[in-house]
This record gives sequence, C-alpha cells and structure tokens, in this order.
Amino acid sequence: MAPAVKLTRTHRILIGFILAGAVVIAAIGFVGSYAAVRDLAEEKGFGDFSPFFPIGIDAGIVVLLALDLLLTWLRIPFPLLRQTAWLLTAATVAFNGAAAWGDPLSVGMHAIIPILFIITVEAARHAVGRITDIAADKHMEGVRLWRWILAPFPTFRLWRRMKLWELRSYQEVIDLERDRLVYRARLRAMYGRAWRRRAPVEARLPLKLAHLGVPLDPDATALVTAAG
Repeated sequence: MAPAVKLTRTHRILIGFILAGAVVIAAIGFVGSYAAVRDLAEEKGFGDFSPFFPIGIDAGIVVLLALDLLLTWLRIPFPLLRQTAWLLTAATVAFNGAAAWGDPLSVGMHAIIPILFIITVEAARHAVGRITDIAADKHMEGVRLWRWILAPFPTFRLWRRMKLWELRSYQEVIDLERDRLVYRARLRAMYGRAWRRRAPVEARLPLKLAHLGVPLDPDATALVTAAG
C-alpha cells in the first residue's frame, strides 16, 4: 500500500489560505447576487419568501459541494451532488443575468464570481481525489497530452488497456506495449505475414496475454525460437 501523503507546515498554511480565499469568493458572490435574485423573486410573486430564496440556493450550492468533497475523501463519491451544485450555480447565473438582461457586460460580471468559485472547488476536489487514491494505492496515472496529440488512435488503445486492466503506472503500460510490439515483430519475422495462422499456439499465447495486461515473459524470445 502506498504511503499516505504527508502535509508539511507550509502545505497547511497554503491550504488555510486557499480555504479562506474560497470563503471570501463565496461571500462576495452571495452578496453580489442576493439583491438581484431577491428582486427577481419578488417580481415573480414569491412574496414573503423572496428574501430567503437566494439564501436557499447559495446555501444549497455550498452544502452540496462540501458534501461532495467529504464523500470523495471517504472514497464513496456520489456524482449527483456535483451535478446538482452545477445546476444550482447555472440557475444563479441565469437569475442574475435575467436581472441585468440586455447588458452583456453586466451579465458577464454577474457570472464570473460563481464560475470562479466552482473552479476553486473542482480543483480542491481533484486534489482530494488524488490524495485518497494515492493513500489507498488506487492512483492511476494519466497518459501524456503530447502522446494524445501525436498518436491519438494508438494512444486510445493504450488508455483503454490501462482502464480495462487497471494498470496504474503509465511507464508500465509503455514498457508492456513496447515489449508486445517487439514480440509481434519477431513472430512476423519468423513466420511471415501469415504469422497469426502459422505460429503455434505456444508462441502466440504470450501476445494474447499481453492484451490482458500480463507482462511478457523475459524468456519469450527463447520461446519463439523453440517454437520455430
């Protein structure tokens, strides 16, 4: 099992600063949108409930995102929480935009703070997910961006193999794929283009197992020679 991520004093100070910043962003967003959403609620006939309507929406966003972070930390994520929080955030932006409709600059100003808050929370969730995966030895490395750009289709097959057989190390998958291609090239060199029909089962078996994430035997080359 992988060792847990250890936080230094500097890390804790930085986390505290980020949490304080997130609270400030949330408070600014709430104060900035409260009056506009309340006035819109009054206009739509909410009556005495109008002052509480924006509070309920913003409190719902904060509670759902906090619960999502907690469940992610406990490794029992529930995606509906995030999706509902995004929906409520989009609703808040729409309500503020409706109050300032006709002025694109004002609509953008109303939208920027909720979007900034969501990005901050998503970054925190990403970090929490990575930390818990590493602590539980479940962390799976991603494929490099340049590989997706330069060789999208082979990279997709590589990524698919990682996900299907839960190969967590990117370098491990690269080594496995390289060994597989070398082994296949040797089979083709020995048996010709029809090596899939001509090669015996014993020689083709390591290649089939490699598709299942099983590393090739170091003596695979000797096996090919013996089969020949």
